[in-house]
Order: sequence, then C-alpha cells, then structure tokens
Amino acid sequence: MYIPEYFRQKDFGEIRHFIQENPFALLLFPKGDEVTTTLIPLIHEVEEERLVIYGHMARNNTQWKDAQDRKVTILFFGPHHYISPRWYEIRKSVPTWNYTTVRITGILRVLDRVNTEAFLLKLSAFLDEEWRKEGREKESYYQKMIEEIVAFRIEAKTVDAAWKLSQNHPIGDRKGVVDNLEKAGDSDAQIMAATMKRMMKE
Repeated sequence: MYIPEYFRQKDFGEIRHFIQENPFALLLFPKGDEVTTTLIPLIHEVEEERLVIYGHMARNNTQWKDAQDRKVTILFFGPHHYISPRWYEIRKSVPTWNYTTVRITGILRVLDRVNTEAFLLKLSAFLDEEWRKEGREKESYYQKMIEEIVAFRIEAKTVDAAWKLSQNHPIGDRKGVVDNLEKAGDSDAQIMAATMKRMMKE
C-alpha cells in the first residue's frame, strides 16, 4: 500500500485502538485470476508482541476453504471525508479526500473446536458483554451454532497504517479544514474533525 511518510501511522497503540474502534473489515485473497472479498467483523490480540487477528465465517461459505493456509489481506477503514480547497487559507490546492486505514497481511489458519469456543467468548464479550454475562453459550442452540461456523486466526506479517489528515499542509490550513468539517453537519465530517483535532494536539 502506497503511503507517503508524512501520512504513515507508526504508533502501535494507535493502530490497535483503530482496529478496536473499526472492527468491520474487508478480507481479500486471490483465487485464480480473481480476488475474493468478504466483509467481516474481526477482533485482535497481541501474542508474544505480535498482532493477531481473529474472525469467523459461516461454514456454508466456502471462502474459508479457499483462504485456509494462504496469505490474505485485511483492510480496516476509519473516518474519511471530502476536503475542499476552499477550506485552505492558501488556495493553491486541489480537491482531495482525508481518510484513515490499516492494511494487514498474514496467513489464515483455521481454529479447532476448543479455540473456536474461546474465540466466540472473546467476540461476544467485545460486541455484547451483557449477552455474554447471561451465560447463553452454555445452551444447546449455541453449541449447535458453533458447528455452523469456521473460526480462524491471522498472525500479522505486515502492518501498514495511513492517517491522511492534511499533515502536508500548514497548521493554519489544517485548522481551517477542521472548522469547515465541524460546520458540515454530517456525522462522518464530525468524526473526521475530531480525529484531526486529536492528532494535531499530539
């Protein structure tokens, strides 16, 4: 993934936080002359100082068979928004798009039953802690559902993160972008404005 150095995010803590806040990702891998894609919620852990991604597919979705033991790519997408050149003090700019994204590659390994159950407990704790507290995983229908999914882990081999937040512009222009995003009104603009303000303080 092409990332100019001034847009590259290197802070591992920031990257982990980003993945946690944006867990719905795009999984990609080659199949012949085609690229197979699937949208999927993912969680992560750090094991022996290495980032590990966990997820699952329906067993009836044969993509897991095609991806098993193969190199895959994961794309996480965060806040993004159109940026108008009218928002800069210096108008010698062009329309662009600010965004945040993380790209991870690694080998997809299918989990056995024991590790699948452990993964599902972590997933439910992450997405719906109250449901997990009810102990529903002990009920028969839940146990049956485990047979209908395939869980997997992906140990990250490469991690690339891009925070394109107008860092290549003077601070005055960046503040102008934030001001106009805050005036835009839509939720994506507000999230992007907040992200830019936080990064400008660091």
